[in-house]
Parts: sequence; structure tokens; C-alpha cells
Amino acid sequence: MSNPLPELLPGDTFIYGRAEIYDLAICIKTWCWDACHVEIYAGDGMSMASRNGKGVNLYPFRREQLTYVRRPNMTFNYANGRKWFNDVARGQKYDWLGLLCFTLAVKQGSPNKMFCSEFWKNFFHETGLDVIAPEWSADATAPAQCRHTPVLTTIWQAQPFA
Repeated sequence: MSNPLPELLPGDTFIYGRAEIYDLAICIKTWCWDACHVEIYAGDGMSMASRNGKGVNLYPFRREQLTYVRRPNMTFNYANGRKWFNDVARGQKYDWLGLLCFTLAVKQGSPNKMFCSEFWKNFFHETGLDVIAPEWSADATAPAQCRHTPVLTTIWQAQPFA
């Protein structure tokens, strides 16, 4: 049975489930089994993300392990976020230390590096949309929070296993 995606818009959030062993560790720590990676749709079949081991860049959209597509339900300035992505974030390495901030209570990640949900929170902050409380550290933002924030609406969800 097919579950087609709706038309995607720049700024849509892609939430992915488990694919690799460290994804399982994230899921265990956050008690969320279907949200261990997050990306932002950039348009033209591309997403902006900090991918494991690769860092922040534009990547081809992938549907494998996609569990949710969520869309901002409030006004945001995508152009400001994209400018920040191009001027500041793009090319940063993956923040393995920062990933430990929500998994092992490390207080701060590496400067000039980002993991996926840290990138996601910072991107939307630059658009004028605080997807998580502004006082909440991006280093402490887990992918599961992308799934639960009330400023995004779920527009697509993977079909549960039969």
C-alpha cells in the first residue's frame, strides 16, 4: 500500500527513524523510537542537514526511514534561514561532542560544529521562528523535540507496520 508524500515546501521538517547503531542510542536516550534524525527541505529535491559523519550541507532528499514530515504553522522568514545556512552553517563538521549533550549530560558541544537537531533549532531561530523555547540550548535539542513542537504541524506520517 502506498503512502504518497504531499507537495513539499521549503522549511518542511523531515524526521527519520532508526537506520544505524548510534540512531538506536539516540532513540533509547530520548524514549522516542521513530525520531532520531531531522532535516529541513530546501526545495528542488534537496534538504539541508547535518548528517552523521558528514556535517552540514545540502543533500538529496531521501525517503528511506522517513517517519514524519512536519510544516511550520506560523510565519517564518525562510530566506533569512537560508542566508544563515549559506553564510555560517554550511560546511561545518558533525558535532559528535554536542550529540552527547542530550545523551550523557555534557554541558556544551563543539563550537562551529552541529548535529542534526542542533542545526534544525538554529536554522529556525534565524528565520524568526523559535521551534523550541528560545532559552533552551540548541546543544540540548534532541530529534524527538522536532516531532513534538506545537509550532509544526504533521502533514505526512509513515504508515505503521501491519
